Amino acid sequence: MITSLPGGHTISFPCWILGIVFITAMVVIAQAGLWLFNQFGWHTRLEKNNEVTGIVFGAIALIYSLILAFVIVAVWDDYNDLDKTVETETDKLSNILAHTSNLPDSLKEIVGKSISDYSDQVVDQEWQMQETRTEYPSAIPVLRQKMLNIQVENNMQQRIFDAVDKDLSSISDLRRERLSHTHSQMPRLIWQILKAGTVLLILFTYFFHVPSARLKRLYLSFMVITISMCMFLIYTLDHPFNEQGGISNQSYRNVQQEIKGYISTLANKLPDSSALCETAN
Repeated sequence: MITSLPGGHTISFPCWILGIVFITAMVVIAQAGLWLFNQFGWHTRLEKNNEVTGIVFGAIALIYSLILAFVIVAVWDDYNDLDKTVETETDKLSNILAHTSNLPDSLKEIVGKSISDYSDQVVDQEWQMQETRTEYPSAIPVLRQKMLNIQVENNMQQRIFDAVDKDLSSISDLRRERLSHTHSQMPRLIWQILKAGTVLLILFTYFFHVPSARLKRLYLSFMVITISMCMFLIYTLDHPFNEQGGISNQSYRNVQQEIKGYISTLANKLPDSSALCETAN
């Protein structure tokens, strides 16, 4: 997970370390709030058997847990949809390589170079994007333009070009879907409700009468740890491109490795690949 620092600098931490830091900070804040609550003497005015407080706390906890469950299911579905989008996009890239396997070597080199550049762009640039973009241009426009300018020699090449053009259109749609997840998918109102619900639950535990203050702090710690784990899970699923805890870009790296071998084989067969590319154009 990448954390921004003042001055435009960034630092990367493993996701599990940030999770432990977040949970620990929540426990410390809750315990500090309990200490402040006890300093005002409010705990001395509580009844030993405060059933009404327990009933109200149970109702609030039930409502909060339902909201939390629905949010986790929603962000989990978005996470799975994005994972399927990434798999489908890389499958389309592989399909283009398969469709163009019967083309002349000079054209196959153009296709391989274009897909290689696109995969590099995804891994090196788009995977680290953490801001909202309102417009997403088409994917691999250079390849589509070159293929439109190539003179078709027979019906087989025409069918190949039509299939590649269809795959490029699908990749453009899949890319827009993928880039839409570079920022939070959850409305700000939902985050505010989850934060407010967490504060209410913690504050309500202060009104319980427990024979031992140490035991009360232990109960509070367990509840805060549970809530913090759920909140951190929601944040991680809502930011799926984090380096440590997000979706892997290994499928694009596999395409990169495949194309590197593909291009190196063609380079050994072609004496002057640059000249052939100019001829194809």
